[in-house]
Amino acid sequence: MEQFNDSRILVSSHSPSFISPSNLPTHSLCESMGIPTPSYTPILVPHQYTVQSRTLVPLDISILHTPGHTPDELAVYDAAEKMLYVGDSLYEEEAIIFPNEGSIVAWMSSIKYLIGFVKAEDQTGEVRINCGHRTACRPALELLNATKSFMEDVVAGKEPVRGRGCRRGEVTVLYVQEGGRFVLRCPERLVVEAREVRQV
Repeated sequence: MEQFNDSRILVSSHSPSFISPSNLPTHSLCESMGIPTPSYTPILVPHQYTVQSRTLVPLDISILHTPGHTPDELAVYDAAEKMLYVGDSLYEEEAIIFPNEGSIVAWMSSIKYLIGFVKAEDQTGEVRINCGHRTACRPALELLNATKSFMEDVVAGKEPVRGRGCRRGEVTVLYVQEGGRFVLRCPERLVVEAREVRQV
């Protein structure tokens, strides 16, 4: 982190306590991995924040709050490039891993928001999506809808549990879509909570 001490670190203002100095060692997983927690001063930004350049070069980049995977999850949209970056919110062919602090209910809401956002931005099908691992430059709308459908099948009980384990003191479950395009690993509690909300 020292080498970036003059860089701005923009973070979601959706859940500032999640990355507070007292919670960061746990929520960053640094504590459980036995590594030092970085020290930095974040800049809390609101939903749909427009990034301002420190130079005269104009930017057309928006920061979007997309809680679910974690309470502070962000997506970044570059309107000039028509590129949506969603971080760890979803992947293809690798597990979407929810930590204990995640929420499938919030994730579904964020994915629905992103679908609407892309539809508004994407009159010609040009918006592409990049994820934290593997998936790059794929058509955004198709991938968002496909991932949402997979998660809906998990919550509806249409996807069977393929494995169980324990991580950070919680029972975890594994779901693997036929063909392996989408995989989910999360605390079982998050699936139960999503099913309860679905039934209301």
